[in-house]
Parts: sequence; C-alpha cells; structure tokens
Amino acid sequence: MGLFGLFGREKEFELDKVKDVKKEKFLREYSDNNTEEILYFDNLNFKLAIIEVLMYELNLLEPRFDIYDFADEYKEEEIDVESCTVIEPALNFFREISIPKKLAEYVEQIYMDGGNEVYMNICPQWDGEDDVFDLNNVSISELRQFPNLRKATIMSSNYDEVKERFGFENIDVELL
Repeated sequence: MGLFGLFGREKEFELDKVKDVKKEKFLREYSDNNTEEILYFDNLNFKLAIIEVLMYELNLLEPRFDIYDFADEYKEEEIDVESCTVIEPALNFFREISIPKKLAEYVEQIYMDGGNEVYMNICPQWDGEDDVFDLNNVSISELRQFPNLRKATIMSSNYDEVKERFGFENIDVELL
C-alpha cells in the first residue's frame, strides 16, 4: 500500500502538490544561490529511511525536526501531536528537505523500525502494524548515491523485488 495507501490514489496525487509556506523556519530549501549538490530520491519512503540515519542517528542533517516544536510554530492550522494519521505539514517538511550529497558517505546501514523517530514525527501514534512506511520500491540510482551502504533491515510488502535491487549493489538486506 505504501505511504499514501491509506489516503487512496487521488489523495496521493494531491499530497504531492501541497506546499507549506509557513514552514520556512524549519526547512533548508534548495535555491539558485545554493550550489551545494543534493541527493535525489524517487521514493519518499527510502528518503525517510535515509533521514532517520542522518538526522536522528548520526545528528548530521539539520535542522533536526521535532513535531512538538513544529506544532508550536506552525500557524496555518492546529497540529494534533497525538494523531494516529499522517500529519501532512510534517510529511511535507521531510518531502522537501534537501540532503547534501556530502552526507551520503556516512550512511552505512539502514534499520527501519516502527519506532524510528522520523515516523513518530510524521504520525506520532503510529503503531507500526500497517504498511504506511514500507519500502516497496527503490531505484538503483537512489542506492548508488550511498557508496558505504552495506546493510539494510527494511519493512516491505514487496520484499523480493526490493531485495533484488539491493543485491545489485551488494547491499545485504533483510526483512524486519
């Protein structure tokens, strides 16, 4: 089902177009003045797994997103930090944050788990029992950006296909 499966196809398309103008304080945006090369992602759930490593495990990616601070600052609407559903403005932060290519070398392993901070900042009461954040697709070009990635433990309902792609890049992968 993937990240947007609980919203249905029409909602997925709409979410991709949502822009949050009020989050600029929290968002390191890419602009014409920024010459730093950034990583490219085809799959948001893979990007979220990388953000977990760089922002919450290694403390290299800034600004460090905290849903409680974000909710206090966000003025467009009230954010329910006890939500059991995806908080769209939080998701948009992660969708739009730029990740410098120079950080890719620090990613050596991915461990996707229902308790990861990145997921708790998007859907604070998520219990990890559905496939909202499953990594069901990843491209070879995404994987090749991470030369030191050698191990991944993933959540996926399309494991065989994803395992094959990781295998092409000599990355050991197992299902959580």
